[in-house]
Amino acid sequence: MDLTGTERRLLWTGTALAGVLHLLVPGTLLSLARLGYRWVLAVEFRPQERSRRRVRLLGVAFLATAAVLKRVFG
Repeated sequence: MDLTGTERRLLWTGTALAGVLHLLVPGTLLSLARLGYRWVLAVEFRPQERSRRRVRLLGVAFLATAAVLKRVFG
């Protein structure tokens, strides 16, 4: 796949932004997930005690991925 410079920048910037959001507002993201599950899948989603921690860990993974993308794309 051949991406333009703008597309590359948007890819790593969007990934970094997703990582920051996962680190800063995990509770809000879990609430949105609960609504999405209810409305789209018609199932009940109940976050457990360690769900916020897992969301934050996902944020760290997003940030690491963004760093790799930025390095690869230059």
